[in-house]
Amino acid sequence: MDKMFSPKINYGLAVLSGILLFLSFPPFSLGGFLAWFALVPLLIAVYNETEVNRIGRLLWVTGICIAPVFVWFYNEFDFFLPSIVAWPLGIISAIFGGVLVVWYIEDYGKPKQLPRKGLSYLPSSLQVFLMPIVGTAAEFLVMNLPVVMKVGGACGFISLSRTQWLNVPILQLASFTGMYGVTFLILLVNCAFAHTIIHYKETKQVSKQAIAVLLMASMVFVYGLTSVPEVSVGDVDVVIIQAKPEVMETEHINELYANLSEHSLKYEPEIILWSIWMGLEPPEEDGPCADQYVDFSKEQDVYLTDGGSVVYPDGRVERYHAPYLFPHVFDGFVPFDPSKILPNIHGFDTRFGKLGILICMESASTIPARQLVEDGTQFIVVTSADRPVIDAFQGLIGGNVVYRAVEHRIYTALFFGPGGSIIVDPYGKIIEDAAPEEEIVAGKVSFTNERTFYTKYGDIFGWTIVGLALVLVGYNSYLKRKSPFKYCEKCRAKIKKDATFCDKCGTSQKKSPI
Repeated sequence: MDKMFSPKINYGLAVLSGILLFLSFPPFSLGGFLAWFALVPLLIAVYNETEVNRIGRLLWVTGICIAPVFVWFYNEFDFFLPSIVAWPLGIISAIFGGVLVVWYIEDYGKPKQLPRKGLSYLPSSLQVFLMPIVGTAAEFLVMNLPVVMKVGGACGFISLSRTQWLNVPILQLASFTGMYGVTFLILLVNCAFAHTIIHYKETKQVSKQAIAVLLMASMVFVYGLTSVPEVSVGDVDVVIIQAKPEVMETEHINELYANLSEHSLKYEPEIILWSIWMGLEPPEEDGPCADQYVDFSKEQDVYLTDGGSVVYPDGRVERYHAPYLFPHVFDGFVPFDPSKILPNIHGFDTRFGKLGILICMESASTIPARQLVEDGTQFIVVTSADRPVIDAFQGLIGGNVVYRAVEHRIYTALFFGPGGSIIVDPYGKIIEDAAPEEEIVAGKVSFTNERTFYTKYGDIFGWTIVGLALVLVGYNSYLKRKSPFKYCEKCRAKIKKDATFCDKCGTSQKKSPI
């Protein structure tokens, strides 16, 4: 049987894909370019592999290469377990996170000499579209199904769409499709590149399907490039306080943030955001506590929030309880209350309009932000108590606030303790910081009323992709029933439908009753 490459070269291609994917995600700034072909080497390696078990190993090689980006998973275990246990679990989770980014290639990247593991009976003409449809549908369901989304909120951070958080022209697609359209387009372009190379190698002809896909991607980019205004100027001054870690040890956190806020008054803030800090041992929130500074808000006529409390200039204090975080996963079951399973959240009324707050993983899914906007929220701020690892986490959460801004044409902000705080305009552009100080970020926002196709009609694209995936599954089942043969469970050889053993590998074809 012909092979394009040897097994050693295939492993090299898997490593190359892993490195390209690693460099595509935050904190690296190359994602806007590399992600569009990062999966191509792996797709070619899988296509040309002739052994089932080795295909799985290729995916693990790629996943392990990308795993360091997701080592921040240890933060989630550190809330409940000692660090000596949380770190190994975090590393294991990071590896599985990396594999999850590429898992669908084994099932839906059709090998040359073997049928694909899943949807085996579908025609090869669907190859360019199969992986993007199934991969995007899986991401959409994980991020939208009640209960699942609270546990799987972290999956939003490993979405391929995060690689484009600084690619402003491509981001504009999200105003129609949500972030899922960007994931779909990245997968589609990768498949098109791989299909072009393979098709030309085998036939010496250019694939018309692949050319059509690349032209469509170019049109999306050109639309985004021409539709984004050069300047987006707000009229409400916002200041973010993000104290440096080395200073935290020399001064009480509340006093430190109060002093920095006093210092920030030269930027004439109307809203001040105090980023959260977490202690290491034990892992608990250190502060700061905005609700202890009511007098400051009244005296300076500013709104002050730490993510959990909003202090009003008139002295009122309102709370936000973050119902979409994973500690609330069982809310609504005992006692049964459907309204808590998928809770509605609301913004806070200010004299400028409604301000919305999201915590960390709540910002990864599109649902909480869309609920806020439907409630009339015009400016969303996001914070996190997690600690960064290799500076990736603030870039991944930064990707969340960028997508939520573009999806609804609103201003958003990330206020993050260890630095990396940003203010984002409605087109996904990071606003230039007006404060040349490491501990203060300042910029202007507006409480906008413009809304997008995505705001008005929701996840039409996402549900369409899920529908297409179901159609493919149904069509595959129909072809399977009509087919006179089946595939071996182990080696994927074609065998008679009534065969009890594989003629090639000898494996029993009787299914376990369990």
